[in-house]
Amino acid sequence: MSLCVCEYDWDDFAQKTQYETVLAEIRKKPVYNVIYRRQFNGKIEYFKISYALVDKSIASTNFVMGFKNINDLVLADHKRNEELAAALAAAEQANSAKTQFLNSMSHDIRTPMNAIIGFTSLAASHMDKPEVLQDYLQKISISGEHLLALINDVLDMSRIESGKMRILEKPLHLSELLQEIRTIIQPDIAAKQLDFVVDTIDVLHEHIIADRLRLTQVLLNILGNGVKFNKVGGLISLQIKEERNAPEGCAKYKFVIRDTGIGMSKEFQKHIFEPFARAETATVSGIQGTGLGMAITKKIVDMVNGTITVKSKPGEGTEFDVCLTFRIAGGRKEAAKPLPVQTETDIEAALQGKHILLVEDNKLNQEIAQTILTEAGFVIDTADDGTVAVDKLSKAAAGQYDLVLMDIQMPLMDGYEATRQIRALNTEIASIPIIAMTANAFDEDKEKTLATGMNGHLAKPINICLLKKAIAKALL
Repeated sequence: MSLCVCEYDWDDFAQKTQYETVLAEIRKKPVYNVIYRRQFNGKIEYFKISYALVDKSIASTNFVMGFKNINDLVLADHKRNEELAAALAAAEQANSAKTQFLNSMSHDIRTPMNAIIGFTSLAASHMDKPEVLQDYLQKISISGEHLLALINDVLDMSRIESGKMRILEKPLHLSELLQEIRTIIQPDIAAKQLDFVVDTIDVLHEHIIADRLRLTQVLLNILGNGVKFNKVGGLISLQIKEERNAPEGCAKYKFVIRDTGIGMSKEFQKHIFEPFARAETATVSGIQGTGLGMAITKKIVDMVNGTITVKSKPGEGTEFDVCLTFRIAGGRKEAAKPLPVQTETDIEAALQGKHILLVEDNKLNQEIAQTILTEAGFVIDTADDGTVAVDKLSKAAAGQYDLVLMDIQMPLMDGYEATRQIRALNTEIASIPIIAMTANAFDEDKEKTLATGMNGHLAKPINICLLKKAIAKALL
């Protein structure tokens, strides 16, 4: 067996192991090491030669040398270096993504905020011109809704990335879901004078187990883009096909959403599901968007093991195909007994004079809610904290209050503990309807409010119509 230095190291090895080189090096330091690669039986390993003087005399020319296999040490070192390089690359990529995220967020938040602040200033200087003032207020409202949509999208994306978003599967009926979607999107459809067509093809199983909220979110995100980027008088369609290759006990559906909008280039189609991706045509046209909707849609579809694809041509429109598989529910749920028909006027009349305890620690939010409710005909009493609410209700006479609107995050006693203490009272007031009105807007927040004993959940900012409906549902 002979020493076989790898051919790639020959020149370097020959230079470093020359007698003169070795002697010069070991006179400068106690030990001189030369690392090289050895090639033997087709295998390459790392070796080290170590040189040292026999005595410490400067004039000495006597030295010893030894050989050591350091293959495991070198490979481990290489692995550490690769891991460090990968970690550095990941950190740089994360830092770049963070910078891009902050830049995009800065732009997208400042745009509606600029409109809100600007039109608020203009409104204050045109108080004597009702028509102009109304126009400014409408634009402030639109900008506020856009800012809220951006915040919701960012929170959704954050929860998906952190693994906190959950899929909550419950029985639902497809026809009812489609009706809800049509109701939600109809005002935007009408405003743009679009034709909206919904069609089901050979759908045999309508009663399925699915996450109603997330399925609705996926379809509305795509339909919303179809409306936003469509032409006035254009067409948008939602077609549902039931495939025939579903696993046992499941049903497989293909949701096809088409529009006759501005379309998108082939290049942009490669990036449409990336966060903050916006086509140049959309930017030039001035159409507002967070750039997160389709990224969220793709991640939700991935979470339920579905697929989503896009086909589009500039100027001709876009088609999204979403394929999802759901478990089939055991049977059609019992139809609810029809309620007596009540007009909005009847409901408002029935709610007039109802006494509400508003529990809210933020003075501005308290003022907004109190004004809205008072103008709607309610009698309002307020509490700045959960402790105050519990004290007022524990001393209240039967029938003094009809309903409680409960904030959740408060300094001394939060809404959860306040509700638990109210429910534990030994009076009739213990069964008073309590509705959470809170900035805690996630699914688990809603579940926690209901589990604590509340009767409903409303997310801030306050939507007047939803607030009235929730109160009517609890009281009538």
